[in-house]
Amino acid sequence: MATDDWMLSLVSADPTRAMLRTYEWSIPTLSLGYFQSRAEAEADPRWRGVPLVRRATGGGAIWHDRELTYAVVVPERHPLARRAKDLYRAVHAAIAALLRERDIPARRRGEAEARSGPDRPLLCFTDRDAEDLVVFGSKILGSAQRRRAGALLQHGSLLLATSERTPELPGLAALAPELGSARPACWASPVGDRIASALGLEAIEQETTPEERDEVGRIAEAIYRAPSWTDRR
Repeated sequence: MATDDWMLSLVSADPTRAMLRTYEWSIPTLSLGYFQSRAEAEADPRWRGVPLVRRATGGGAIWHDRELTYAVVVPERHPLARRAKDLYRAVHAAIAALLRERDIPARRRGEAEARSGPDRPLLCFTDRDAEDLVVFGSKILGSAQRRRAGALLQHGSLLLATSERTPELPGLAALAPELGSARPACWASPVGDRIASALGLEAIEQETTPEERDEVGRIAEAIYRAPSWTDRR
C-alpha cells in the first residue's frame, strides 16, 4: 500500500509519466477499504488477529491470498482519468480479453446484476458492482480508486484460487479448468502487459533505487503501519 501511495505522489508531481506494477502479498492480509470500520471486520471471528492494513482507496475489504494485485497510476490529463468508470472499464476489459483468449468466459457484470442500496457486505468479493469482472456469475476481479491532485490511482485484485479462509469465494482455478497455473508469478507479466497496452502506455521496466525504497518505507511507517491510520474508523 505504501508503494502504491508513493507511485500516486510521483505521478501527481510529474504528469509526464504513468506507473504500473503487479504484485502478490508475502503473507495473506486483509485490506480494508478507506471508509470501512475495523470493528466491523473484527466482528467476524475469522478476521480477528489476521494481518490487516487500511487502503487509501474505497470499496470493500479484500483477503489478499492466492490472488494477483495490480496498481496503475495515470496523470489526470490521461483520457481515461477524466471519468472513474472509463479507467475501470479499460483495465477490466483488458484482463477479460486475456482470460477469454484462454477459453475463460470472463465478462463485465453490468448494471442489471449490480447490488443497490446502502447496506454493503464487508468483503469486496461478496459485493456486486456493475464494473466487476465475473466468470459464471462469480466475481474474480474488483478494483478501487484514489484521486489526488494531478493523478488517479487504481488498484485491484484478480482472484486466482480459493483461499481456505474464504471458501465461499471460488477463484479462477475452481471456475475454469482452462486456467493453467494459479501462481501469481505466472500472471504478473501477462496482466501488466495487457493493462499497459489498453492504456496506451509504453512499458519501461525499472528497479526502485535505494532512495525510493527509503521513501516508501517512510510512507509505510508514517501511514500504513500507524494505528492512527488503521484504526481511524
